[in-house]
Amino acid sequence: MSVHRLLGRKTLQRLGSLTVLAVAATSGAQAADYLRGAYAPEAEPKNSGVDWAGVYVGVHAGISAARSDYSALGPQLGRNVLPSLAITDQIPGLIHLGSAIKQGTSLGVFAGYNYLWDDVVLGMEVDYSRSRISTSSASGPITRALSAASTGTDIWNTTVSARARSQLDDWYTLRGRVGWAAGYFMPYLTAGVAFGNITSTATADGTTSQFAVTTDPVTGTPVYTLRGTVSNSYTMRHRGISYGGAVGAGVDMAFFSNVFLRAEWQYIQFASGGTRPEMAINTARVAGGVKF
Repeated sequence: MSVHRLLGRKTLQRLGSLTVLAVAATSGAQAADYLRGAYAPEAEPKNSGVDWAGVYVGVHAGISAARSDYSALGPQLGRNVLPSLAITDQIPGLIHLGSAIKQGTSLGVFAGYNYLWDDVVLGMEVDYSRSRISTSSASGPITRALSAASTGTDIWNTTVSARARSQLDDWYTLRGRVGWAAGYFMPYLTAGVAFGNITSTATADGTTSQFAVTTDPVTGTPVYTLRGTVSNSYTMRHRGISYGGAVGAGVDMAFFSNVFLRAEWQYIQFASGGTRPEMAINTARVAGGVKF
């Protein structure tokens, strides 16, 4: 018995129509899904080809300007250059050491590690810079006639001069970094601690002549009688590691997947105290690095 007889012609026509409708509905659903992107390829990462995370090393070169402030050393020099005098407390006012700025080139190396969190780059970096930058300042000679209330009629004719010099040989920094991964560019800010190898010398020379002042009973004019002359020199030296803080900003530019160039500004402030002058360094530098 044939299928036509079992189902009938009208039944077969109805089954054929339902099959066509089902295929059409299925095709339409697939087309809608395709338009909605259900079958579209996955989007490529935003920073395709550049991965800022990982360990990196490099070298840098730049121009550094060192500013040294010797004003805090003046009082200590003045109190020690002519000690044990009635006018010793007045001598520091005769020394006027100031500040000085000197430029020089700097070379060095750096290494660090970056951690990438979405587009935010967090990392640590250590660098070493070598540069021989020397600054100096001088005061006097200045001559003053000083007197002390405790002695009444005595006068000291005093001459004082001073000079100071410092040299920065090299420095190290340990800094944290936070940056923004913008494709092939990564701008960043940095802050941390710094240690510098600084040698400084400050010397004061002083000479004073003490006169007893009396009045001539006939003419009424002052009479100066020399009691004695004292000369002395006093030197303060500092050689060793000075510490301070470091801040900076820059941008890394990727040229290949593991090679980058850098432009950076760095500011370091070393603390003063004792025989150490205050010193600050501004550095503009370029660098090249390799990431592993």
